[in-house]
Amino acid sequence: MTAVSVVVAVYNAQPWLDRFFASLQRQTLRDFEVVMVDDASTDQSAALIEKTAEADPRFRLVRLPVNSGAGTARNTGIMEARGETLCFADPDDLLPETSLEVRYTAYKHHNAIVRACHDEIGDDGSMRNHETRPDRLPELFSPVDEAERVGVNPFLCAHWTWLFPTELLRRHKIFNGEDMRTAEDIVLLNKLFFHIKRMVWIPDTVYLWMKHEESLSTTRYTAEHYENYFQCCDVFYREAGKHRRMELADQFFDGYLALYPGHLLAQAAQGASDELDAQKLIAATARIAERYAVFARCAEVLRRNPAHYAGLCRLMAVLQSDNQSALLRLVESQRVFNRLMEEKRFEGVRAAGWSRQVSFDKLDREAGLVRGRYLFCDSGPEERFVSGGRDAQPAYAKNRTVHTGNGYVIFERILWLPLPPDGDERIALTVGGQDSGLNHTASQLRAAFAPRPLNDAGFPPDVRALRRLAASPAVREKFRDAWLFIDRDNEADDNAEHLYRWVRREHPEVNAWFVLNQESHDWPRLQAEGFRLVPHGTMEHFALFLSASKLVSSQMDVYIYAPLEERYYSDFQRPKFICLQHGVTKEDISSWLNPVPIDLFVTASPAEYASIVSDGTAYIMTEKEVRLTSFPRFDKLLEPVEQENTLLVMPTWRSDLVGEWDGKGQRRERNEAFYSSSYVATWKDVFDDPRLKALLDKYDYNVVFFAHPGFEEYLDGMPFPAYVDKRSKRHGSLMELMKRSRVMITDFSSVAFDMAHAKRSVLYYQPEDEAGYARRQNRKTGFFHYSTMGFGPVCRDRDALIAALEDALRAGGVPAPEYAEREQNTFAHHDRNSCQRVFDAIRADSKHHFEG
Repeated sequence: MTAVSVVVAVYNAQPWLDRFFASLQRQTLRDFEVVMVDDASTDQSAALIEKTAEADPRFRLVRLPVNSGAGTARNTGIMEARGETLCFADPDDLLPETSLEVRYTAYKHHNAIVRACHDEIGDDGSMRNHETRPDRLPELFSPVDEAERVGVNPFLCAHWTWLFPTELLRRHKIFNGEDMRTAEDIVLLNKLFFHIKRMVWIPDTVYLWMKHEESLSTTRYTAEHYENYFQCCDVFYREAGKHRRMELADQFFDGYLALYPGHLLAQAAQGASDELDAQKLIAATARIAERYAVFARCAEVLRRNPAHYAGLCRLMAVLQSDNQSALLRLVESQRVFNRLMEEKRFEGVRAAGWSRQVSFDKLDREAGLVRGRYLFCDSGPEERFVSGGRDAQPAYAKNRTVHTGNGYVIFERILWLPLPPDGDERIALTVGGQDSGLNHTASQLRAAFAPRPLNDAGFPPDVRALRRLAASPAVREKFRDAWLFIDRDNEADDNAEHLYRWVRREHPEVNAWFVLNQESHDWPRLQAEGFRLVPHGTMEHFALFLSASKLVSSQMDVYIYAPLEERYYSDFQRPKFICLQHGVTKEDISSWLNPVPIDLFVTASPAEYASIVSDGTAYIMTEKEVRLTSFPRFDKLLEPVEQENTLLVMPTWRSDLVGEWDGKGQRRERNEAFYSSSYVATWKDVFDDPRLKALLDKYDYNVVFFAHPGFEEYLDGMPFPAYVDKRSKRHGSLMELMKRSRVMITDFSSVAFDMAHAKRSVLYYQPEDEAGYARRQNRKTGFFHYSTMGFGPVCRDRDALIAALEDALRAGGVPAPEYAEREQNTFAHHDRNSCQRVFDAIRADSKHHFEG
């Protein structure tokens, strides 16, 4: 009898068959057969199989008369197999040379069903995932006995890594699912699970799952795909019921509920799933929950520890929601699920002391630093960093607070480790006595993080055209080592403009370009000044982005730092992102900034700097990324100028009042409810108050209401009295207006820092408190507290505001000593050298760590 039968379902696999045959013919085990079941292919697959079988009798072709699906094809293979044991493979994947030998040897040695490991390989040949044997499994075990500890899912997936006794499958009629678009192999494992009395899981990698665009196991899921996966849950519930182990089926169902609703939402975001798909998925999962009384059985666990069944909690949230849209119900439930999964993850870290895994996720090539990250609870484990065989220290390190639990704190340890100057010397890190996985030379690390080449043959024509343009010699020369400056896509007059102007004047050797929408009100002004302008959103802009060494911007939105789809351009080196900010970071906006790939971050205040880099803060940025330089626009702000009797009123925006955003620029959809909001009513009441107009007349002041850029399109319709001069950046420079104004009224805007820095009076009008404002903006309260650190009085009502305004006007806009002292203590620098300091920081960031 043949030792091993390899059963392969084939449908239109012609492009991969020669490679697949070669991997089997290189097997170190020679006693095997390959049962190739052709599922009525319409290409030359069958002919190629026949040709191979003529030369190598171990290969055998079985034809199906009509296309019946992979499940039927594999089941035919089970019945046709002549081997003592049996395994499955897909023809677009590969088997390492020892794949069959190590599995068959383990089977004979242990007289047990064999499970092994696989690697997931990307289009570019990189390893996307490396499966490992679950910790602390006995050498021999029954999955039923171990599932409570390691979960059932590891025993109900990756069928191509298994080796089955052929007779066991036939005797118990354990077959793949049929008439299914996907997951037919999981049905076989569902049926097998309770029949496994002896199992061995070997650590060897026996299968290479080749994940590519046309992969036979990679597709965009339809509603039928999702229904097929939950059909597996139905099968497993029936099997579990026979053996009175329903808790294992609950665990399996919970795992799929944790995965596939989120998968559908990700597809919906790309336009690949819709409302009907969501409705069908919800219906399928609800049927299973009702059929097997899942919620009633799990009620006590759900009450005591909802994170244990995070997937079931997600489904419960969906079914209890009043939202009419199925997609929106899934979105709501995703928030519940994310919170529970985070709690579950943190409890695991707490139990183990630390996360037992270090991720190395970023390399700074110029500085020669690699970033490592891991989680720990309360106090960190012992670390040992070795460079070139000698103990060394991280260049930068920080403990970031990520979660505060009941009596414990979870931190993220962030390390920037220097690469040795000698490319052949190794660096290694151990954490808690455990190898972190880092034991590499600098050359190996640079190669590991290098962009992988892409084959763009199947890319859209416009993508291919841009790739050719960006790679052309003329463009590479034009934008060689370029610095790309941009404020917003539709306007300038912020830190990027001011730094660009200084760089062009003081360092003309820098290949600097400024990106702006050609329709912007700022375009003619900058063009007349001689700015090297590139129209935003054009092929030239994107070619510049793909060629630039530095991206310098005052904004942190995704359209700034990721204007192109990564999957089409991942082989281009990304520019370093220099974030100049557009205002002092006074609230905790770490949830916004942490995912942004910032390489250098400019701050103006020592307290602001400390609130970002210090241990215990929530930001991923360390002292490596953050510089205390002050803002480039402050150089302009501090220029001497003749002041005017102007009261500048400039409240900030509200995130719940702006319209929908497509993420591609600053423009948003119009919110028709804007004018009926309390925001507009609040400021209308201020301007309608006759006491305000009387004060302005008394002290001979004019008043300007300056709209936040997010509300500019609503400016003309603001229902304010005629004496109010309504302006936005399209009417002229905000910087010039602030310099000439004597007094400002704002609510929570960071422009108050600019006015205070220019030695002007600031009044805060805050009918809502700062905690309420932060919640409304989806932010957390930061280092700055208006009552103790603000640059003027905080007024909760109009009476207080009018009284404070009269004091400011009477003083001619000169801040009271208390507030002048606060300004002096707030800022690190009180000169006009900010552009120089920022430029020096950018240049220093480009040096190797050992040069600095």
